[in-house]
Amino acid sequence: MATKVLLVTASHEVRDHLGHVLSESDGFELAAAVPDSPGVMTALDRHPDVGLIVIDEAADDGRGHALTRTVGMAVPLIGIVMVVEAHNAAEMSTAMASAMDVGARSVIARTAGLEEVLTRFEAVAAWSAVAQAAVSAERSGGRSGRIVAVAGAKGGVGTSVLALLLARAGRTGNTTLVDLDVGAGDLTAYSGVRTRRSVVDLAGVEGEITGRMLRETTYEVPGGIRLLPAPADGERGEEVTAAAVRSILSGLRFESDLAVLDVGTHLDEARATALEFADRVLLVSTPDLPSLRSARRAIAQWERLAIRQSTSVELVLNRRTSKDEITPQLAERIVERPVAFTVPDGGATFAAAVNTATLLESPTPVHKAVAEVGAAAVREEAAAAPSDTQDGPTEVEALVAASSRRPGRRDRKAEERAEKAGKKGKGLPAGRSGAREAGQATVELPVFISIALLTILLCVQGIGWASGLLTARAAAQEGARTVGIVGYHDTEDDAERIAEVERRVRDDVRDHLPDAMRDTVRDSDILISSDEVSVRVVVRTVLPGVDLSASSTAPVYSER
Repeated sequence: MATKVLLVTASHEVRDHLGHVLSESDGFELAAAVPDSPGVMTALDRHPDVGLIVIDEAADDGRGHALTRTVGMAVPLIGIVMVVEAHNAAEMSTAMASAMDVGARSVIARTAGLEEVLTRFEAVAAWSAVAQAAVSAERSGGRSGRIVAVAGAKGGVGTSVLALLLARAGRTGNTTLVDLDVGAGDLTAYSGVRTRRSVVDLAGVEGEITGRMLRETTYEVPGGIRLLPAPADGERGEEVTAAAVRSILSGLRFESDLAVLDVGTHLDEARATALEFADRVLLVSTPDLPSLRSARRAIAQWERLAIRQSTSVELVLNRRTSKDEITPQLAERIVERPVAFTVPDGGATFAAAVNTATLLESPTPVHKAVAEVGAAAVREEAAAAPSDTQDGPTEVEALVAASSRRPGRRDRKAEERAEKAGKKGKGLPAGRSGAREAGQATVELPVFISIALLTILLCVQGIGWASGLLTARAAAQEGARTVGIVGYHDTEDDAERIAEVERRVRDDVRDHLPDAMRDTVRDSDILISSDEVSVRVVVRTVLPGVDLSASSTAPVYSER
């Protein structure tokens, strides 16, 4: 991954020179260029992953050394390289000493070449990476908490509820649930707690967020997790900036074993930062086409804005029933991302738990499904997905079927038949969904085979036509060469000579045709004039009912 560079200079020459040098390198990328000190911290906020800062000693009206000292104190773990005016070794040594006095790690001359610039940059970038890793390891004692972000494809797909249940299912030690849907988040209502403080109270904290600050702004909720709620007044969500989110996430990594973020549906700078720095991102959708299309657009937007690569986003299908027309396999094809797990529809029991704020206390099929397969999505030791070779339907599939139909006499009889079949032999398909999917595969397979065969036939036919065209061109050129040598229409009344020339040209043309084509070319297929010779050949076809021919014309050049 390329190291991002922040350039501070007011000189167009320096900017153009270093920009050209960095464009030639695969290891470095120019993130931003600012002319003076006010833009430095702003650029660092916009590009928090900057790994190297290059400061011109003439920047900020000649106060480049003072600027270097200020920046070095603000971000001591980012290496600084100064651009100096030096023409010999003595001047370079003096400039190096002055630069190191103010906190720079190295210097380069204004006219330094590609190799020298990259060598200095690589050394400073390596120091910066080692320093940051050492400080991070010392701070966290060799460990760090895991952060999982849960986003919604669109409103109403159950993002907040799923985030709450995932935090409950994946709790290990100290688990924190953060409501970053700062405009419309309502995890407090789902949890059944009253709050006075929110994530906004941490947004105004300058410097590092400590464990004490997190304990004072979070609330214990049933299930052994702590909740950092969204503000009660949605307009206050604007106070939560990207820098504040970075600081909160940094504190959560140190203070919590697991942090689950509910980032909602809408995208702003703060939630983009959360998506970027999360260890894992789950995108929640329901098994319907509008929701899946929204999920696909969201993933594409994140990738366009360099927030999150599409390959690091996983899909979660919520509220699935056995009657859904869209299967998980079809959802994967629509969104072009794998389905991490599915959650069944909770029905009336689950709706009652939501309405009475007892979601963390009332067990439902949804709780069981999330506990079995969803917990692996938030734990660091992510469990492997259930094997496709296991006998019978999975427990989650059984929950989906059970939650989407009303038990009755027919169901009891079906269960009895299934139990008897299970005793006789395992591995038999259960439920109608498997039969529908098998039927769909049976219908689609012949279509795919037919399309593949037709494509192959068209390719073969195209190759045959191209071969015929090349053969006709070679024969026409040979006939034109014969006309150019023996002459044609030298005298308008010399009919015998014209006939002799035409006979000779046709013989030469046929001599240059393959045996398979020679008999199919009639005299009318060979057109001869004093200016050009045209040859038409019949091409063999592999498609029934199709007649193909290839024609080529060659100009005549007199060689007499």
